[in-house]
Parts: sequence; C-alpha cells; structure tokens
Amino acid sequence: MSNVKVSRKEMEKIMEKKLQEVKDLEQREKDRREAVRQLSRVPGKCPVGKCTEIIFPSNLMMHMLHKHTHSVETTTSEVFEHEPLVVCFDPTGYEYGNNQCVASLMYGGVKNKVETLPGLSHLSIPNTALINDRRKFDNHLPIMMIACRSSWYAQLKDKQLERELVALNAKKSGIYVFWLVAPNTTRKLYYTLTVYDRHYLNSRSVVRTVRNYTHFQNPSDFLPHEDDYLVLRDSEVVEFLNFDRANSKLSGKHVKPSIPMEVIIYENPSKDPVRHCSQKELQEALQHVQELYFKESLPQIKGALKYSARGKLSIKRKPHSKTSTEAKLKSILSE
Repeated sequence: MSNVKVSRKEMEKIMEKKLQEVKDLEQREKDRREAVRQLSRVPGKCPVGKCTEIIFPSNLMMHMLHKHTHSVETTTSEVFEHEPLVVCFDPTGYEYGNNQCVASLMYGGVKNKVETLPGLSHLSIPNTALINDRRKFDNHLPIMMIACRSSWYAQLKDKQLERELVALNAKKSGIYVFWLVAPNTTRKLYYTLTVYDRHYLNSRSVVRTVRNYTHFQNPSDFLPHEDDYLVLRDSEVVEFLNFDRANSKLSGKHVKPSIPMEVIIYENPSKDPVRHCSQKELQEALQHVQELYFKESLPQIKGALKYSARGKLSIKRKPHSKTSTEAKLKSILSE
C-alpha cells in the first residue's frame, strides 16, 4: 500500500508540474500579445535619403516592395533565422549624407516553421495593404540595409565643429556607414554583418542589433550615441576593391566594382552557431550580381540576344510588349 501511495504522490507532482508549465506557456503567450499591442504605431520617414514619404510601421513592407526593390544596386530577398545572405555593395556614385538602400529584406523567422513568422510569434506588428502574391509577406518583418557616405567628424557631439572640420578636410575623413532598420519589435533582433574581398583574404565583421526606422537615420545624429552600425574608411573600401580590380585586369573582363557583404539575421544570438557562406556560395552570388549588372548595362533591345559559334552577335526579334512593374517584381522575388 505504501508503494501505491508513493506512486500516486509522484504522479500528482508530475501532473502539477505539467499544469504549471501549461500555465506558464499561456502567460508568456499573453505577455507577448500584450507587448505587440504596446508597440508604437507612430509613423516615420522612409530611411532612404531621397524618399520623402512618411510611413506607418504596418505599411513599411508595402512601401519597401513598391519603392525600393527595382534598382539593380539593391538586393531583394526573403531571409531566415541564421541563414546567410550575400549582398554586393558598389561604393561608386554615393553622395555625402545621402542614405541609399543596399538591400530590401523580408525576414521570415526560422525557415519552414510558420509559427516563427514575426507577425505570428509576436515579434512585430503584421503588415497591411499587401495584395496579390505579396500577401505571403503579411507576417514577415521588413528590414532595410542602409548605407551612407559620411565623415569621421560625424562622431563629434559638437555639430558646429563637425561642419567646420568637414568643410576643411572632408576628402581625408571619408567613411561609409552601414546599418539595418525595421519597424520596432518586442524583442531585440540581431545581425552579423561581414565584409569580404573576393578571395577571403581580408574581412571585417560586427554583431549589431536592428535599429528602429522611425529614429534618426542621419549618421551625424546617431554615431555619437549608438554603436549599431558598421563603419568602413575610404582606405578600407579601396583595399577591398583593389582585389576586384586586379582580378578584372587578369581576366580581361569588365567587372562591376563591388564589395561582397554577408548578412545573417537572428533573434537569439546564443541559440545556434552562425553559419557563414562558403567561398563557393560567395562566388556564385557575386557571379549572379555581375550578370544582372551586365544585363542592365546593355542597350535596351526588344529581342533576345544570341551569339553564334564564331562569337558574332545576332538578335532574335520578339513582339513588343509592355512588361508591368508587378511582373518584374515577381521575377526578382522568385530568384
């Protein structure tokens, strides 16, 4: 009888423990729902320099897909937890103080786990105003990778002194600043940003958190007070690009000047080891960017270009047709 009583007591303890776990789970779910409810819905200006639109957090995905995915200089991709993505940065043509979008990203939590989508896991507010095939991003988190040409003097708290020094010595103090922005989230969202040359002989890497897009996006405003960014000096950019130029001269091919950058996004920095791209994956990504660049650089001809066995260019004409912006976006997102 005593053995039976002990077994019953143990069973009661197990049941109490299970019941408590269920209650704790329900409470955590309730707390997460409340945290999403408390997120600010205040709109903010688009972080891209020449875009003047004011956007609500729930509409940033729609705005990003509509306005900032069509340039060959911008990488557009769906990204997942701890999955590396290669982005190519072309420093040519950057104006001082003008933010540019290097990548438009749709973060979808853990790959193939629907319950981890940010809008379902209570990380962020679900997106609104998406139509047709874009509805699949209703619960993704829009993330934009921003780059800006600035100056070391932007780190000074005395802004009057900064302006004076920039006017005197801007050419010798140039830097490029990189950071990621998104709507505000209930938990910190981390990323690892690594800059490589094509041969893996030189690199820079940082671990940072994604910034709120409604906050200041001018490096002069946030560099003195924050550290969620990566800085490359002009000399470092030249060093990274020199590998490309040397390779271009050896191959005899015209290569677009670009620096490969690997982005890895994750919610828990200690949960899984960060997997970096292999050299083969990096080369494949760079080759794809070069093909896009070559395609965009060619004269716009209504027809398919073919090369004969002797290397002569021939054109196979096709009926003229108007390709809609929607169709172009579909082809980009399906890659």
